Amino acid sequence: MSAPARGGYAAWVSWLEAFRRGEDPSTEGLGPVRGGFGSYVEARLLERLSTAFAERVRQWQASLGDRIVAQPPDGPVAASAMLRDAVARLEPLAKLAGSPLVPPALGASMRDMLDVVREGARTALEEAWRRGLEDEHVAGMPAQRRVDPSVRRPLVGGVRPGRVPEGGARRN
Repeated sequence: MSAPARGGYAAWVSWLEAFRRGEDPSTEGLGPVRGGFGSYVEARLLERLSTAFAERVRQWQASLGDRIVAQPPDGPVAASAMLRDAVARLEPLAKLAGSPLVPPALGASMRDMLDVVREGARTALEEAWRRGLEDEHVAGMPAQRRVDPSVRRPLVGGVRPGRVPEGGARRN
């Protein structure tokens, strides 16, 4: 059996699987995804490319969320530092989005997604440190997050007061 053509579909699939798993393999040897594969194969490749990119974004968001929960920023400086660190880990995704190997329309869509993701991360970090300002705790002790008063209310018939159960019927 002959080896796949340099930069062909098989090379891209192999690269995308590694990328999706969180690796950052070199794009050296990959050909541009523009016309040379045939319309059906190219459509499949673009779908795989989009899926791998979205999976990496999801992994990045989950990782940042875990970091925020494990150690919420204690002020705007800490939130900013955490955001800078997180955004640096988006570099492989930004590099792919700006690559001449990717069709321009897909690259633009990827860059737009990254802009939204960065803004969402900034907002999440700001909210995390602002919630920290609301913590009620003794100095020198670890902060305990306040529980929303509506969450503290006892369940009545399995439904929290003021909430509509599934099916739309309200219990009283």
